[in-house]
Amino acid sequence: MKYLYFSILAIVCYFIGNITWARVVAKTKHDDITKHGSGNPGTLNSWRSYGFWPGVITFMLDMLKGLICALGGYWIFKYCGLNAEIALYVGGFACVLGHIFPVLFKFKGGKGIATSIGVFFVANWWVTLICFVLMIVSMLFIKYASICTLLEIIVLSIVEICLVNPANWVNYILICGILFLVLFAHRANIKRLFTGKENKTELLAMLKKIGKKQTKPVADNTSAENTAEQTETKENNSNSADQPNSEN
Repeated sequence: MKYLYFSILAIVCYFIGNITWARVVAKTKHDDITKHGSGNPGTLNSWRSYGFWPGVITFMLDMLKGLICALGGYWIFKYCGLNAEIALYVGGFACVLGHIFPVLFKFKGGKGIATSIGVFFVANWWVTLICFVLMIVSMLFIKYASICTLLEIIVLSIVEICLVNPANWVNYILICGILFLVLFAHRANIKRLFTGKENKTELLAMLKKIGKKQTKPVADNTSAENTAEQTETKENNSNSADQPNSEN
């Protein structure tokens, strides 16, 4: 019977993960986020396309759904006398999977950073908070958002693997699964990093734009690079049409 409960939790959390908040934010502006910048329905593209606050709202809501799935799974299973620690990661993994590969949007979703942070925040809030602050600070110097965000998820995954109760061995698989999903979603970014074509994120310049009214999507100063990224993203999405389980 417990396997049935875990299955129900996974299915519910998967569809919660399908709620792509970058698309919702874009809809409030009668727009389509996938037609701007990199085409990725995630925090950074939302920020670049619509401004600081839409980007922050996207990040917070994507993180919140990961937090709700992990925390909800933990407390419900704890109340029922079942393994709450495993439920935390079952709900979290399913939510990240639903975010990156949403069946409601033909498996074309975000990249899972904010949602993963929400899951890890439930597992260990203070480590997650420290890593998040370090990620923001590092972006001021490294200027490659993909490096900073991936390093955060890698570090959090390693820390959580070290802290997992060995009796709950399945959590090792679920944590590694979350890490794999995020790395897979960023495979185009990783490729561009190695070829020197990855977009830089001028965080300070973007922060200076706070308060400036934007009625239309902004034109990023790396528009040529964004065009290349969008082209590569579309190629990846074309491949995913043939392979549903391939690639915010």
